[in-house]
Amino acid sequence: MKPIFTVDISVVCGEEVLMFRRSDTKKVFPGWLALPGGHIEAGEDPLSAAIREVHEEVGVLLPTTQVQLKFVAMHQHIDRNELFVVFGFLASVTTKPDVIVSSREGSATWMDKIQVMSKQEVFPPVKYYLPHMLGNKPGIIYNYSIWDDSQLVRVVSEKTDINS
Repeated sequence: MKPIFTVDISVVCGEEVLMFRRSDTKKVFPGWLALPGGHIEAGEDPLSAAIREVHEEVGVLLPTTQVQLKFVAMHQHIDRNELFVVFGFLASVTTKPDVIVSSREGSATWMDKIQVMSKQEVFPPVKYYLPHMLGNKPGIIYNYSIWDDSQLVRVVSEKTDINS
């Protein structure tokens, strides 16, 4: 099974997080409320991919100095016979960007952090990491887990490097 390399990025302003509703026409995980993100392109590093994806999907341009790695996860989706390698980033901004755009990929909206955690339509892998990302917990999580129909089946291994 060839890995699929992707990025997710939580853009946070105060008590709100920028969420992204994936288009119902998306081939992969349609309709879910997720974070801005997507595939890492050939020759691209994960940080550059995260910054590019946020800009492409919602029109927000983030400097690298505002973005930090929070997790690296390998998600084996057994129903899809796919292995996603996900780099999760956090960007804290002091003011909300003036323009948030929608694209053919979906639409973005600011949501209260607590509200996000209570919504059923939040993509379960995203919801799994949000407490670590939004709670300003130290370190980087390294995870290998098994998923079926977007639901967690089992965490095979997980470690947190608090020295990062």
